[in-house]
Amino acid sequence: MHKWKRRKDKRPLEIMQAAVDLFVSKGFASTKIDDIAKQAGVSKGTVYLYYSSKESLFKAMVHELMVPKINEVERYILSYDGKQQELLKIVILQWWQTVKSSGITGIPKLIISEADKFPELTKFYVKEVIHRIQTILVNIIHSGIDKQEFRKVNPLLTSRVIMSSLVYFSMWDTSLKKYDQSGLEVEDLIDEQIEMIFYGIIK
Repeated sequence: MHKWKRRKDKRPLEIMQAAVDLFVSKGFASTKIDDIAKQAGVSKGTVYLYYSSKESLFKAMVHELMVPKINEVERYILSYDGKQQELLKIVILQWWQTVKSSGITGIPKLIISEADKFPELTKFYVKEVIHRIQTILVNIIHSGIDKQEFRKVNPLLTSRVIMSSLVYFSMWDTSLKKYDQSGLEVEDLIDEQIEMIFYGIIK
C-alpha cells in the first residue's frame, strides 16, 4: 500500500519528464498524449487524470521544473552580501547545473523550434522564465555598476548576451555535443564565457 502510494505521488513528475524528453526529441506538435503515456509507463487515462491537454502539461512542467529554481535564485540574491562579480558567476553556474540536473536542457531548443506554431505557450514561457531570468541578470549588472565594480554597460543588452550564450550551451549539450570530438563540456564553455564577460564589463 505504502509502495503504491509513493509510486502514485511520483507519477506527475514521471509524466512531466517523459513529456520533456518527447517534446525535445519529436517536437511539441508531433508528440501525442499516447506517446507520453507509453514513455512514462502509464495509461493514457492516467495522463489525463493529471493534465487536461499537452498545453496544460507544458505549463505544469514550467511551473514545477523551472519556476521553483528561479525562485531559489531570487531568494539567494536577497540574502547575498558580496561582490556582484562573484554573484554573477554563481548565478550563471548554478543555473546551468540546476537545468542539467533537472533534465530540462532541451527546453530552449523546443521553444525556438516551435515558437511560431504555439504563440500562446511561447508567450507563457517568455513571461514565466525568460523575463524573470533577464530581470535577475539586469539587477545584478545594475548593482555592479552602482558599486563601481562594472563599467557603465547597458544592463539589458548585456543580460541578453549572457542569456543567448546559455541558450546556445543548452542546445549544444542537447543536440550537438554527441557529434563533437573536442571532448569539451558545457562547464568549460561557461567558464570561458564568464572570463570574456568579466573582461568586457569589469572596471
